Amino acid sequence: MGAALLLGGVVAAPAQAATAPADSQNTSAAVAATWQETGEHFSAKSRCDKRASYYLAASNVYRYECRPSGGLWAGWVLAD
Repeated sequence: MGAALLLGGVVAAPAQAATAPADSQNTSAAVAATWQETGEHFSAKSRCDKRASYYLAASNVYRYECRPSGGLWAGWVLAD
């Protein structure tokens, strides 16, 4: 993951992109959406879940998930 900074339970790290499974992509979109890590890591899943509204406010974000990442929770978005 490289260098990361932990402040108040949030770790900032570079984003990593991953391709979404075909069944989870928004098929009505003209471009293909992919799963992308937000770069934020949280010490508690509940704190990660609270960031969903921030990312879902963007017009190109279709889903937000919190996934385990080591001993932390990472935010992921399905976006184009």
